[in-house]
Amino acid sequence: MEFKQLKYFIEVAKREHLSEAALELNIAQSAISRQISQLEDELNVSLFRREGRHIYLTETGQRFLAEASKIVEQSEQTLKMFQKEQEIESKHIKIGYIESYVSELLTLLIQKFENEYTTTLLPLMKDNKELLHMLLTRDIDVAFMDLSSDLKRNNDLIITPLFEDSYVLYVPKQDPLASATHPPLNQLNQSTLFSLSEMPDALIQQIEHATRNHVYRISSTRLASYLLKKNRGYVLAPQYALLKENDAWARLSLNHTELKRTICAVIHKDNHKPELKALQDEINALLSHTSVYH
Repeated sequence: MEFKQLKYFIEVAKREHLSEAALELNIAQSAISRQISQLEDELNVSLFRREGRHIYLTETGQRFLAEASKIVEQSEQTLKMFQKEQEIESKHIKIGYIESYVSELLTLLIQKFENEYTTTLLPLMKDNKELLHMLLTRDIDVAFMDLSSDLKRNNDLIITPLFEDSYVLYVPKQDPLASATHPPLNQLNQSTLFSLSEMPDALIQQIEHATRNHVYRISSTRLASYLLKKNRGYVLAPQYALLKENDAWARLSLNHTELKRTICAVIHKDNHKPELKALQDEINALLSHTSVYH
């Protein structure tokens, strides 16, 4: 039994006339007659009795009409529900992002874009692994993430490098390292290392390999300040998350090291949501080659 057979049957039953039903459905009368006959053969019943040019429902046909109408009505309601959901979904663009300088600019991007377009941007912070999975499963539309080797290997994605996040090192003022101009990473083995923000695994591994030292993650500038004042260790931080100037610590740039991460914007090649191209253009205009931190 096919769905179109039910629709043909209902239309013929309403009009009790094959040619009128064919005209309404915009198909040949022979096609309707053939489908009705196939339906009767499959059910092994007579749904209509023929009298000249008119046909009338049998008692069995009347019972079947009630059930067929329920099936078609439910199917049409389900279709409309999903079409409505897709219409709503097309007006939302889901943005995934890692903790990075992007988070500092995301509010500006959302405000600027939503002032010009009807689409709503929905932000969601995750790590790189989760973002890649969500891109591939279409759970997000755009991801701001690290340009990793895993990402480069995926041919289903469009990758646009935007800018580099660089890092600084905070050391207690009385520490000998405070007077260094361009300290190499291997000199960071003299004290406990704290990371003020999420760092990619590759960078953590790079630091721990160079320093033979473990990196402890912290998430509070207040805690970072306390640790520095108490001479408890060194604090690594991305350049956009600067601590306020203070006599208790010195800030050293790590631009001379390989401690950098490239942030990129990524979308799936098969994502054709309305206004996604406009968002890409806005991202490139606002974020591409950004190098000055505010």
